[in-house]
Amino acid sequence: MASIAEPAAALAPFDAAVANRDASGTQHDRTAQWGANHIAWTLLAVAGIAAGVYLRITQLSTQILLDDEWHAIHKLLHSDVKGIVTSFGVADYSIPLTLYYRLLAHHGGLSEWGMHLPLLVAGIALLALAPLLLRREVAPAVGATWIALLAVSPLLVYLSRTARPYALTCLLAFVAVVAFRNWWRRAPHAIGWASLYVVATALAGWLHPITLPFTLLPFAYYAIVTFASPRERDGRRPMLRLLCLGAAVAIPLVVALAPPIIANTAQLTGKAGTDSVTLDSAYRTALLMAGFASPWALAVESALFVAGIVRFARRDADFVAYIAVLCIGTAIAIVVARPAWIQHPLVFARYMLPALPFALLFVAEGAVGVVARIRRPIVGVVAVAFATLLLFRIGPIPGYLYFPNQFMGHARFQFDYDDAHNPYVLEIPHEPMPAFYRELAKRPPGSVTLIEAPWRLESNFIPFPWYQAVHRQYVKIGLVTPVCGVRDFGEYPPGATGLRLRNFVHLTDVLAGKNAGAGYLVMHRKAWKTPPDAVVDWPDVDACLPAIVAKLGAPIYRDESIVVFDLGAHR
Repeated sequence: MASIAEPAAALAPFDAAVANRDASGTQHDRTAQWGANHIAWTLLAVAGIAAGVYLRITQLSTQILLDDEWHAIHKLLHSDVKGIVTSFGVADYSIPLTLYYRLLAHHGGLSEWGMHLPLLVAGIALLALAPLLLRREVAPAVGATWIALLAVSPLLVYLSRTARPYALTCLLAFVAVVAFRNWWRRAPHAIGWASLYVVATALAGWLHPITLPFTLLPFAYYAIVTFASPRERDGRRPMLRLLCLGAAVAIPLVVALAPPIIANTAQLTGKAGTDSVTLDSAYRTALLMAGFASPWALAVESALFVAGIVRFARRDADFVAYIAVLCIGTAIAIVVARPAWIQHPLVFARYMLPALPFALLFVAEGAVGVVARIRRPIVGVVAVAFATLLLFRIGPIPGYLYFPNQFMGHARFQFDYDDAHNPYVLEIPHEPMPAFYRELAKRPPGSVTLIEAPWRLESNFIPFPWYQAVHRQYVKIGLVTPVCGVRDFGEYPPGATGLRLRNFVHLTDVLAGKNAGAGYLVMHRKAWKTPPDAVVDWPDVDACLPAIVAKLGAPIYRDESIVVFDLGAHR
């Protein structure tokens, strides 16, 4: 590869790559792309993967399950296999993930780690598989830059740490669209690519049907290409190929999705045509996908994105057009369908997640085009590494990567990266923080464990992230059923032996002397409400305090908000 010290020469390997492709799209000589600084780019790629793994796995075992992560738990507690596979749920749960959780619950116990593992693996796999699958289309410098951007993407990091299907559907959708293109272009092992496409598309669609526009639009794109080609439009073979692959993918999709659609048609249709994307929500969705709150940073990244598209299109216009149709078509389909809660930027960002790796690819392409103007090759690598670190620094991750933080998935951190636009910051109760937490802050971080009870699973009603940011101690959630009344939302009965959630403790066990290594039990007398005038169901804590006092003795701290009992386990 010509040195990237000379801008014109930097494009030479790509031009040569195009010239050297045979009819199957195979590139003959890729080794020339590496150039003199291939070791530096390799080190950047390795560092990117290492950083991506760390960001996705750090403190993961201590994270408290929140919000939508509870949908599947509620479903498996109240339904059998038939009930799971024949319903999408009023509150969406992923059918295959719920079946997997049910399997764990019946064979050894369902833990937080078991719930997170498939999504963690998928999030990490994307870092390596994405550049590997496109190694013929992407130069090593671009591939290394792409890995670095994928590694520090806040949205990809967050969803890789969340027990929801999005990290897995993102990986599967990526694999599907690349496999379809390789099959269509008759790459070696075309039958294998077709099979991979069918499996990835069917599984992604079963995990979450929102992926189907993205993974099925390749049929429309290449049908149009066929009709637009003077050489192909009169032939039957291309359309026959599309029809055969369409039938192959339709069969597993019908088998997986027909039962819940037929059994609960009203449930599915009731979620469409309810909410709308606005210009402001679309803009804030773009900020979430870009990974920061600054409009100036978004402008710079957008410029690199456009430059990358132009640069990529010079050597492979079909790939750019293909990805553009999939991304734009998916966005239009979602906007027209008007699914519930789509007005929230984070919801739209989750649904558009399969487009994010490709968007970052074009940003990487544009960034390499810029550093190609630097006369010293190694300086270009350093510049990309520095820019990636700067991108990470201005993003949201450093703000919640403190120890311990067991609520990284809380909407306070993820709903919007700009606190000035985040209602979970703007509309919180302005009540004074109990002095008990400020006293705990004087101890070494992570030296004490608290059991906080009762609780609500929704971010609207959880003060614990705000408190933990001050006291920096470990937290477990206390489940008050049946001591303070029977509750089944965000709780499960003590007899639910299939659940092994290590960050949740039943109050009945605490009163029996099993304190789970905790030093204090903190009973919250009233709900934390965002906004403060929200209506929320909350147990009558004052009514059940006598039973707790009878077992644990008098509280050591009490104010209008909390009552604290000493459990005697102080590390």
